[in-house]
Amino acid sequence: MSWILGIVGAFLGLFIADASREGFGLVAGALVGALLGMVVRARGRIGDLERRLDRVEALARRPAAAAAPAADAATAPPKPAPAPVPPDPEVAAGPVGPGGAPTPAVATPAAPPIPTDGLSGAPQPAAATPARATPPAIPGPGTPQPPPIPEADPAPWNLGAREPDVVEKAVAVVKGWLFEGNVPVKLGVLVLLFGVAAAIKYAADAGWLTMPIEFRLAGIAAGAIAGLVWGLRRAPEQPAFGLSLQGGAIGILLLVVFAAFRNYEVLGAMPAFVLVVILVAGASVLAVKQDAPALAVLGFIGGYLAPVLLSTGSGNHVALFSYYAVLNAAVFAIAWQRPWRALNLVGFVFTFVIGAMWGEKYYAPEKFATVEPFLILFFLFYVAIPVLYALAGRHRNGKVDGTLLFGTPLLAFPMQVGLIGDDRFGLAASAVFVAAVYTGLALWARRNQRLRDLAQSAAGMGVVFATLAIPLALTARWTSAAWALQGSGMVWLGLRQERRLVRWGGLALLVLAVLAWMVSLVDTHIDSADRFLANPHALNLGLLTLGWLFASWLYERAGKAQAVAVIYFLGGLAWWSLLGLCEIEVNLSPEFDALYYGGFALVTAVLAALLRAPLAWPRLSWPLAASVVLMLPLSLASQEHHTVTLFDAPLALWWAVLALALPTLAALRQPLSRGLLFAHLAWLVAVAAAAGLTLLRVLDERAGLADGWLLPAVLAPVALMFALAWTRPRLAGWPVADEFPRWRPAWLGLAGLTLGLGWVFGNFMPGDSRPLPWLPLLNPLELSLVLGLVVAAAWLRQHTDRDRLGSLAWAGAALFMLTMAVLRACHQLADLPWSASLLGETLAQTSLTVTWCLAGVTAWILGSRRLDRGLWWLGAGLLGVVLLKLLVVDRQFVGNIAGIVSFVVVGLLLIIVGRIAPTPPRSE
Repeated sequence: MSWILGIVGAFLGLFIADASREGFGLVAGALVGALLGMVVRARGRIGDLERRLDRVEALARRPAAAAAPAADAATAPPKPAPAPVPPDPEVAAGPVGPGGAPTPAVATPAAPPIPTDGLSGAPQPAAATPARATPPAIPGPGTPQPPPIPEADPAPWNLGAREPDVVEKAVAVVKGWLFEGNVPVKLGVLVLLFGVAAAIKYAADAGWLTMPIEFRLAGIAAGAIAGLVWGLRRAPEQPAFGLSLQGGAIGILLLVVFAAFRNYEVLGAMPAFVLVVILVAGASVLAVKQDAPALAVLGFIGGYLAPVLLSTGSGNHVALFSYYAVLNAAVFAIAWQRPWRALNLVGFVFTFVIGAMWGEKYYAPEKFATVEPFLILFFLFYVAIPVLYALAGRHRNGKVDGTLLFGTPLLAFPMQVGLIGDDRFGLAASAVFVAAVYTGLALWARRNQRLRDLAQSAAGMGVVFATLAIPLALTARWTSAAWALQGSGMVWLGLRQERRLVRWGGLALLVLAVLAWMVSLVDTHIDSADRFLANPHALNLGLLTLGWLFASWLYERAGKAQAVAVIYFLGGLAWWSLLGLCEIEVNLSPEFDALYYGGFALVTAVLAALLRAPLAWPRLSWPLAASVVLMLPLSLASQEHHTVTLFDAPLALWWAVLALALPTLAALRQPLSRGLLFAHLAWLVAVAAAAGLTLLRVLDERAGLADGWLLPAVLAPVALMFALAWTRPRLAGWPVADEFPRWRPAWLGLAGLTLGLGWVFGNFMPGDSRPLPWLPLLNPLELSLVLGLVVAAAWLRQHTDRDRLGSLAWAGAALFMLTMAVLRACHQLADLPWSASLLGETLAQTSLTVTWCLAGVTAWILGSRRLDRGLWWLGAGLLGVVLLKLLVVDRQFVGNIAGIVSFVVVGLLLIIVGRIAPTPPRSE
């Protein structure tokens, strides 16, 4: 309460010049408030007494309720007198008898109390007194005890039981503020202050005080000093009384000095300033010795305001800040001994607020050298004071004064900006200095377990200002790189220390790094050629890739927020892909860009394969599998060059790319990745397609071979890889031979479908064999078609017991190939056109009739000799088709030699069949 009396004492100076009835009105108001507080206290005590009386009556009614069931037992023999029950402490003593000895409460019932009005103590009329029942006899030990009766509700007129209204609450607040502690002393000081003010005013108006103002001020100061001494003497025995007098006395002395300087000009600026410093120092010493923070706050408020109130307008900022440096040093010294947060805040607020006001009005760039040291000194003061506050606390984990720890740099740095101006390097150096101070504080505080929270808070501020220094010192491009590294470090630290805010800050910094890189594109376009990989954009994108992938790996390893891990992993792959695309498009020739993209995919696959197992990061299978799959379309895109093939430089590097990509698939085995199937199949297809298309281009464009050579050349790699997978699956599946059987049927089916489509397409080709002469069935095209039928027959032989329909399909395919071979022979040997009009030629139809008849006769005879009814019926059916063809088609050619030959040959063959096997074979 000493600071309250100090402030009230400050009003004394205001009432010296004008104190009249208003002062007595305030005194009367204080007295009325005191009386109201007494009334409220008396009413509360009366209500408490009434509640206690109700509890006594409830206890008295319990024996009466228990005696009712025993009324029928009146004839029972008398029982010994029961032992008396101990009465309630509130009613243990009955009426006082002669000599002061209390009478027993059971023998003589207490008379009901006479109610009073609660204020004056006058008795109320008898009619207003409620009747109270005489308590019955207390039952003996053998009497059964009744259940406890609930306590009766208080009477409606009991004021202590109801909720106080607004006025009563306000009165209670005023009472608690004014009347706790030594109430008479506080009221006496208030009354005395206003009384002295009124007396001085009255004496001045009456002309009683004709002495000079110096003596009057000296008298007031002497009275204040006497009060100060009295307060010091009484403080050990009555602390509240003594501190109240001290606070009021110091307040009066400060106002006397101010009035002597400002109002009456009896003191100069320097003597007044010295007196204020002495008073402030004395108040600080008294506060520390008596452990009175309010007294210290009062003294320091006067100290900080003294330069403002006693200013002469000279603008000597060195003297002003030197004086504030002394005050802040005193605050620092007190903080070393006492954890007085209020005093710390007073110094912090006055120092920076008055400093900002001075800077706004008087600062000029030429004053930088004399202002900057004070700003640094004040910054260090109020960074160190929270440390002292945390160490001086009694908590196991020292409390952190966040207002000073965080507010000091947030106020000091804008002031530094005002001092430096547009010097970005100077601002960056200032931010680095703040970051270094807080980082050093965090490292030092880590050694003390009680300063754990302080260390973490200081580390956070260090990170913030280190982050701020980057864009101040660097361009947007380098800011992006630095933020990427810093964000990765914050994610690591946040996950390691289980601090959600830190890791979220790191993720946010990674996003800001991307935005900073985008801003950098405004100044330097990415399409400007530069050294391959050794350029700022490549470095930026590389650091972004590392930062995002590192954050994803940390989240993956910690098992937290899988969605975040996936998002940042995909983001990292995006920056990596953008890095490769930009470097290839900007710095390499676009003529062979598909090859360069393939090389970039190979680098990606190799890196993923090398890091997947050591990092225990299965998600790296995504870029590995995707890179190998992309080699298929990229290798096909490289075939667009009309003069360069994959057997020529530099496209011949594709074989090295594909060969090096195959071993990387081994990294997908442990743990097994679902992408292994697609990656291996894509690699097989890419190799087969690249080899086949390259052979096609070489034979067609450079060797000048006819079309009969081209289809076999295109299908040869696929056929070779198909045969290898069919006969040597472990060799075909290297380096994933153990897993290859899982998708070997898929590869055989895919390759077989490709060969089958090629076989069908080959039957419609003319089959020129230049530079070699064309021979039926011995030309390259038909040899490859026959080989296809042989392979199909071999496969059917392995599955003949399960697929009879396949045999019929094979027979149909063989007949189809034989038909197209006959037509091709007509085209090649008779020089007939290879088109649909070929079917209208007599030679072609006769050749088909004879060939089909020979095939039917052969099947008929073989079926009969082998006792194969199916083959026999197949031959018979084909002969039936031949007869139908003779009747429908060949009869129009009977007028020429070719038509006649067809009929004669068919007839002779049928005669031969009838001689050898006229009937179908019997079943065994």
